[in-house]
Order: sequence, then structure tokens, then C-alpha cells
Amino acid sequence: MIYEYHDMISAWSRFRLHKNSHQIDDCVRQVVAHACRNVAFYRLAFAKAGVRPDAVRGVSDLAAVPVTTRFDLMSSGPDAYLRRGADPDKLTIKHTTGTTGTPVTVHMNHTEQSYRKITLLRAISRRVRLTWPFVIVDVGPEQKDQATDTLRRIGPLSIIRLFRSMPMEEQIERLLSSRPAIIKGRPSTLWQLALALREQDIRPPQPKMIFTGAEMLFDPVRRLLEDVFRCPVADYYNCEEVGNLAWQCPFHQDQLHLNTSTGWLEAVNQDGHPVPSGQEGHLVVTNLYNHTMPFIRYKLGDRGVLLGKQKCACGVTGPVMRLTEGRDENFIVLPDGREITPRLMYDVVNAVFPHDRPGWKMMDCLRTFQIIQEEEDLIVVKIVRGPAYTDDIWPAVRRNLTALHPALRLEVCSVPDLSPAPGKKFKQVLGKLNTRWSREIKEAGL
Repeated sequence: MIYEYHDMISAWSRFRLHKNSHQIDDCVRQVVAHACRNVAFYRLAFAKAGVRPDAVRGVSDLAAVPVTTRFDLMSSGPDAYLRRGADPDKLTIKHTTGTTGTPVTVHMNHTEQSYRKITLLRAISRRVRLTWPFVIVDVGPEQKDQATDTLRRIGPLSIIRLFRSMPMEEQIERLLSSRPAIIKGRPSTLWQLALALREQDIRPPQPKMIFTGAEMLFDPVRRLLEDVFRCPVADYYNCEEVGNLAWQCPFHQDQLHLNTSTGWLEAVNQDGHPVPSGQEGHLVVTNLYNHTMPFIRYKLGDRGVLLGKQKCACGVTGPVMRLTEGRDENFIVLPDGREITPRLMYDVVNAVFPHDRPGWKMMDCLRTFQIIQEEEDLIVVKIVRGPAYTDDIWPAVRRNLTALHPALRLEVCSVPDLSPAPGKKFKQVLGKLNTRWSREIKEAGL
């Protein structure tokens, strides 16, 4: 068939590990043309916006393409957002955490998934020399998709997972029994582990590097990690929909080098129009390699500043960015005074949903939800109901909540909308109490 022929022609270029500006334009042109031919969601979106795919010849023409939101993409369903003829049972599936309000199911074929992994390892190797075999300790992940085992071996690579549901003593024990080359995780979960190690006067194994992602990395957190683990800390800007988007420059901590192997980032205003270089805007990305489930001008929910192509002292020449607003959530205080990461509180609600059930869609039940700690013993969940909403989910949520602490109370409040204020990022978990995390961030003037 014609579209299969075009895909074979384009396959070699979209999987290049280094793409120059002409090759990036080529990938943009290919994914737009492919999506219009083979993906119903984009065919309808382009037609509604009056976009002719053959007029999109590269990144400079992307401004004519409408911005894609998580909600619009997911509500269209797999028949609309997957390429024509794709068999979901033969694809690799990833689920985003949903911490921006709408969970996303990401589909890739095996080649695309392998490329995603290779480009992440390549981005890591920009900061540290990797020698095989090596061990990665992943701190604080959620048990989801295929990441359910505490130890996974992929050839000479071993991944040890310290799930956030593990008691801290077990996390420390597993860490001490490992010899990690790299430790990775969210800043909040790494910070909590580092505090426990310091308070117990435990000297952990020294990795070559710690890399963080999925949350804003604040200076007090960086300093604690560097002090406890005695190694450099680098921030990586990743997302499940694309993989690695940027990595922190070793010479300029406030700058990230864009990974143009995987995606093309734009900073846009509220209407989706690009803002000038150096001006803050909403970040949207076009995935350059995934044709199974294209993401074209996809709104990430973060804000940043793009600074254009630069020659850096670290040896990299290319576009750079500053992330100005990303996920930043306070810890939750239990009635006994313990403080837990916001991700654990998110799991209390999210774990009751059958995300892996074929045909099940979160937004049919809840359009979105937000968890708010109003008092030490009171958790309020604000919800925007979907068409198939029922109250049946809340007994299981209450059981999960009281498993954290028996004195915790739950109130559910239905609201018409949970959209954040213009220019602000949606907070899935909103902790209103005074915590050690919030105090240290505030004292640093952040």
C-alpha cells in the first residue's frame, strides 16, 4: 500500500541518532504527511483548521498546525489516534501518571520503543561515561505498565527499582546492597531518601551521577543530593510521550540542551502562536520518530524559554532552553506527623482505576481530578465527572487512604472545571500544610 511505502522510505531518517536541521525538517514533513493520511484524529484536526499537510515543509511551518491537547487526543479513542491498521495488542504501551489532569496511553511499535531507550541512554552519556555492564537504581517509580519487578535485567544493564510504596528501610537496604553507576528519580523522592540516609548517618554507595526528572529541581534539593551521594546531579527533561527532550548542561545549570533526535520543542502563547526567542511560553512538542501514535504540536503542560541555537562551552552546538515552570507539588502531612511524597497520595486515587483494561478510558469516568490536603486529617478530592461516572470508586479510595493512616478522612467534591489559571501549571496534588519541603524551598527564595 502507498502509506506503507512512504513509511519504509522515511524509517531510516526518523531513527537517526543525530539529526541536522535539514533532517529535522524532513522528519516534521514526514510525520505531518503520515498523520494526515493514516491517523483520523489529525486528518480531522488539519481539515478543521484548514491546514494542507503538503504546505508543512519543516519546523518553520508548524505554526499553522493546531496545538494538540491531552484531553482532545485521549477522548478521540484508539481508533482515531493510532495509525491505520495498527494492532494495539502488538504494540508497546506506556501510561503517563496523569499528574497534569488527564492520563495518556502512549503506543509505540518495538522499533520506536527501542529508539526511545537508546536516545535516553545517549543523553545520559552526554554527562557521564558509561561502561558495560552497569546498574541503575530507580528511586520512587510507580508500579505500572511492565515496571512491576524490583529487578530487571536488559542484557548488561540492570535496573533496581525502589518503588515509592516501599518502606524507607527497605529502600535503604536495597540501595546499600547495590553498586549503582547511576541513581535516578524525581527530586522529591530522591530528597526524601537522602534525608533518611543523612538522619541515620548512613553513607550510601557513590554513583557516577544522579539524574532527576518529572519535577522541578530546586537548588536546596540539588545540594543535599550532591552532599549525601558525593556525585554530580543532572536534570533531564523527559516525558512518556516522547522520551528525553533535553538534558542539563554541565557548564550552565540553568540551561538544558534540546534533544533534537527525539522531538522538536516550541514555546507558544495561549493561542498556540510561537513566542520570540527568550520569551516564556507554553511548551509544545512534535515527536520526530513515533508514527504509530503521532504527537504533533502536543501541549506538555510546562512552561519554558527557548534560546535558539548556541555554541556551548561544553562542546554542544544546538538549541537550548530554560524550564521555568513544571511539576512542583508539596508533601502531604499524615496525622502522626509523617510527611509523604505527593506521588504516594496520588496513588491512593489512581490505583483504583483499571488503566490496563482493554477499552477502558479514564475520562469516561472522570474528566480530571485534584487531591487537596485541607487539614492534617482531611483530604478533599475535587472531580470533574465524565459521562460514565459512578460513586462506586470511592469505597476503594477510602480503604487506600486509611491504609496510609486510619484517621484520614475523605471528602469528594464535584466541580464543573479544574482548569488552572492562565500561565499556571495544574497541580494534581495540592498540599496546603507547612512541610519541611515547602519551608526549605521557601527559605531558598524559590
